[in-house]
Amino acid sequence: MRGAGVPRRTVRLAGLAAAALVAGLLSGSGSAAAGRDGPLTMAYRCAFPGGDQPVHVVLTQLFPDTGAVNRPIQPGDPTMAVTVPRAAVDGLVPDTTGTLAGTGSLTARVTQGTSAADAPWPGLRAPAVAVAGKDDLVLTFKGEVPPVTVTAAGEVSFGAGALALELTPGKAAATDATPSPVPATAAPVKVACTPEAGQNTLLGAVPVPVPDPTPSGSPSSSPSSSAPASPSSPTTPSAPGTSPGTSAGTSPGASPKPGAPHNSTIKVEPPVHSGTYDCDVLPKGKLDFDHIPLKDEQDAGATVTETTFDLGSCAYATGFSNVHKLSGAAVINDAHSAKGPSLTYINMNVRMAVQPNPPQYYEFDSLGSMTLPVADSTFLTYGFVPTTAKMALTPDPVKPLLTIVTTGTNFVEQNVITTIHGYQWLRLYDVRINGTPLDVGPNCRTRAPIQLALVGLQDAHMPGGGDGKPDYTILDGGPLHQENLTIPAFTGCGTHGENLDALFTAAVSGPGNSLNLNQGTLCAPWAGLGCDASTGTEIQIPPLPHR
Repeated sequence: MRGAGVPRRTVRLAGLAAAALVAGLLSGSGSAAAGRDGPLTMAYRCAFPGGDQPVHVVLTQLFPDTGAVNRPIQPGDPTMAVTVPRAAVDGLVPDTTGTLAGTGSLTARVTQGTSAADAPWPGLRAPAVAVAGKDDLVLTFKGEVPPVTVTAAGEVSFGAGALALELTPGKAAATDATPSPVPATAAPVKVACTPEAGQNTLLGAVPVPVPDPTPSGSPSSSPSSSAPASPSSPTTPSAPGTSPGTSAGTSPGASPKPGAPHNSTIKVEPPVHSGTYDCDVLPKGKLDFDHIPLKDEQDAGATVTETTFDLGSCAYATGFSNVHKLSGAAVINDAHSAKGPSLTYINMNVRMAVQPNPPQYYEFDSLGSMTLPVADSTFLTYGFVPTTAKMALTPDPVKPLLTIVTTGTNFVEQNVITTIHGYQWLRLYDVRINGTPLDVGPNCRTRAPIQLALVGLQDAHMPGGGDGKPDYTILDGGPLHQENLTIPAFTGCGTHGENLDALFTAAVSGPGNSLNLNQGTLCAPWAGLGCDASTGTEIQIPPLPHR
């Protein structure tokens, strides 16, 4: 009778499985939806504080060429140009040197056959626009929206419904050498808009064909999908939440009769509620000057100011990380996990550098702190071996804070670039192969911390509208990317004489990896922005990014 020990070859295969697991934990987001749909022009009536006003809205959005039963259908990023009448602008921003920015939520009506569901699309953002002049003001909202899933074949239509806006008045940037460290903004104004009756509301439609039947006894196969599989599991789970009134109808393998109504369950990814209304951590410490562009006043003859006040703020950021060597899927800071996502805390504008004379230069440096929750991952190694593990990303104890550098200003036609620098250690533990523990030891981690350098761009104010992608600002949030992240080699992996370091390093470590995050609106209690327990305004958890 053999002993209880695990054969060396089995351990090595398990080590390879664990290395593939790390790739799964660090893998990428889905591709952007491709479509063929043009702009939709709609008339809304909006309830401004001074009275109802007609509002002209142009919506542009792409949709996938095809969808699949029981697979996420991912609409493209919408662009919504909202023309605010001058009378409403003057009522919101009486100061002609002021600005107007906003966030928006569009309700999409999703229909298939006799089934229908409302899909809320929150988190659309419009950057600040100067209100000078006498013309109407156009605010351009952009953002990302969650997918929907249907359980039957047939065309899925997306229609534009009610629109909710939060418009935030502000002041133009200071022109002297010492700008105000606190954004001069008023409280957001909520404006509800309803579409006028009798008009076309169709944003786009996605055909969903009947799946090919699977031969009896053969392995099940998934049809091609318009969206990536769930990042946290080998199969795509149903999106949580089903719209009231929908019902299960045509079976996935049955073909609906031409022209006959059919039923389908339309599953809408609902907004995730944080239940959090305030920031309870204030990052304090020193900036990492290895990442500060302008070290002192001698660099450019600029005025450098180190502030003595604290501007405690916080936001949620969710997303994916991607490994170049191997494919897989995992979510960073998963909003749907049992413990929920973690906040990133920010102490804004602890240092400012301004050069008002040409070439003008603006730099705002902030401190941040981020401790991500442990990620649980389940997927199939080699396509059939269930593998689970826990991954911990922890701040470097030597440099635990984030250094956040924002350069440029949108008031002199400059790109506004925000870069978030930091250091995180990656540790792997509680690894199980087909339910059997693989002992990687308590210290299976990277040899050095992962160096973060997430970049967000604000350029919609530039001539030509910038790159056309959603903007990022610390206040409004938006997409953050790191396109060339290096994962260091692994150490400390394995016990009982088995060294698995080389396996993890060969499978995962190296350059060319990436991070893709989406930050929600900043909660800034000192400015009255983004959160308020008295009004029930909780801190926003943004949808996962897609590219």
